[in-house]
Amino acid sequence: MSTPPKSLHILITGATSGIGKQLTKDYLLTGHTVYAVGRDDEALAELQGLGAMPISVDLMDRDKVLDAFANISQIDLAICGAGMCEYLDMPNFDSSVFMKVMTVNIGTLSHTIEGILPQLIASKGRLVGIGSASAYVPFARAEAYGSSKAAIHYLMKTLQISLAPHDVAVSLVVPGFVETPMTKQNDFPMPFIQTTEQASHAIREGIDNGDEVIEFPKKLTLPLKTLGALPDMVWQQVSKKMNKK
Repeated sequence: MSTPPKSLHILITGATSGIGKQLTKDYLLTGHTVYAVGRDDEALAELQGLGAMPISVDLMDRDKVLDAFANISQIDLAICGAGMCEYLDMPNFDSSVFMKVMTVNIGTLSHTIEGILPQLIASKGRLVGIGSASAYVPFARAEAYGSSKAAIHYLMKTLQISLAPHDVAVSLVVPGFVETPMTKQNDFPMPFIQTTEQASHAIREGIDNGDEVIEFPKKLTLPLKTLGALPDMVWQQVSKKMNKK
């Protein structure tokens, strides 16, 4: 007789929209305890109705994050999915937009890590950060978003090393384009775009397999990694074509 899968205590940030919301629903359906973190009270109420433990907190407020997460006794898996995207249109380099995207995407992640790391160390759990395939190859207009995701890639890969002695596993998720409210603003081709259901399946499968890097869809991420290794002239031309309005 097979052993039933272990029920986990899971914390998900960015749980009220897009990939985070789908992950929350899917993990609830499979019997896990899920702490859904976000600021959309209507969406949090919906998730609570499905069985989630809602946490309404501004992840940019470090003190409030630490207070909110200190009340959680056990976390086996933390998926940090909160973030935002805004584009820059040259030659107007808007430093306020750049800094907002950088601050939100890095700040929400770093505050979350600080708040939940003691519980992950205690449970010998797993920390998951959401990067982006945009970090593999520079794209026009994505100066802010891509830079923030490149920083997340570096952080998560470094944590894979520094948290290993503490028995905390770390996974970096590298998605391509996914149908979310955030990508609705995109006015350029989005090849091999995935649904949130497909994204959730790929992430959960990667976590179950213990993958350190969870990339999808491979038919997009692998070519982008290859382009990133080619001479600058090649990927610059590809980037220009992909970002034409």
